[in-house]
Amino acid sequence: MAKWFLSMAAAGMAFGGAAFAQEEVVEPLTEPPVAELGDCKLYDSAPEMPDPKEATADDRAATITAIKDYQASLNVYRDCLNVIAENEELEVEERQAALKEFNRTVKVETDMVEDWQKFSKKYDKANK
Repeated sequence: MAKWFLSMAAAGMAFGGAAFAQEEVVEPLTEPPVAELGDCKLYDSAPEMPDPKEATADDRAATITAIKDYQASLNVYRDCLNVIAENEELEVEERQAALKEFNRTVKVETDMVEDWQKFSKKYDKANK
């Protein structure tokens, strides 16, 4: 009886293994970068501000978190751009492109902070 049980268990494992081997492995989808220069990639976009008249305290807190996360991503991206911009072995055009992209990200961040300030003032006024 024990031999029969063991042989059935072994057969089940063999068939189960064969079925498992036929399963297709699905790789997780990754979004394309929103900005890319050389090996430097930025995957996040600046967060949009919610409607200050309809936003809740949770919406406001989530926006602050999204801003901080985006700024952290920008810092990593800019560090990479700095490596390109400061590499004197590269062509001048490549280094200038990295500097131009760095400056573009500063503008995007500045605009985002200004949008946050406008949102925050309107939010505070709407929630007094």
